[in-house]
Amino acid sequence: MPTKSERKRELILDRAKQVFIRRGFNGVTMKDIIAECEISRGGVYVYFSSVDEVFVEVINRHNQAKLAEVKQTVKENTDFEAVLDDYFHMQKERLLHMEDSLLLAMFEFYIANKHNPDKDFFSGTFNTIINVITKIIDHGVNTGHVKHGNAAILANNILYCIKGLETQAMSYGVSEELIDMQFGFYKELIFKREGQSGQ
Repeated sequence: MPTKSERKRELILDRAKQVFIRRGFNGVTMKDIIAECEISRGGVYVYFSSVDEVFVEVINRHNQAKLAEVKQTVKENTDFEAVLDDYFHMQKERLLHMEDSLLLAMFEFYIANKHNPDKDFFSGTFNTIINVITKIIDHGVNTGHVKHGNAAILANNILYCIKGLETQAMSYGVSEELIDMQFGFYKELIFKREGQSGQ
């Protein structure tokens, strides 16, 4: 069971995440986070000393939760197509509803820190996303839908497709039809070109 200190830290991260979703990264101050948490200034600073520190932890926690969720889904569901559909649906909802996403904050954080010599956070975030997709594709390998030699190529191409759609969604918007077309292409690639026809 989480300790009182752990619960307070989680509350700060939960509330801060909502602030970043609403306002992005550039528009957020520690004062905003403190006000959202309804905790004293000192109570927040016990755990975090800056907006950057809070944001990095929010993103790391968010990414790890997504990875754990996919691992659990793969463990519980032997239907590869259903797992893949669930992932594509989640991405589609995120792309169509940017107002509920951390993506704007992520872009702003990257721009604000692009000259930072410590790239561990950015590479770690990228690696977590590729790990999520790889877990799904590996499930396809294990269930016979994906040829082993194509798994890494598929995972990377799906990732870059999603990143491209994110950029378009952030700049001038993305349609549901375009998202369906892109994700449909990968499903066709997996289930028809792999010669399995969804078996």
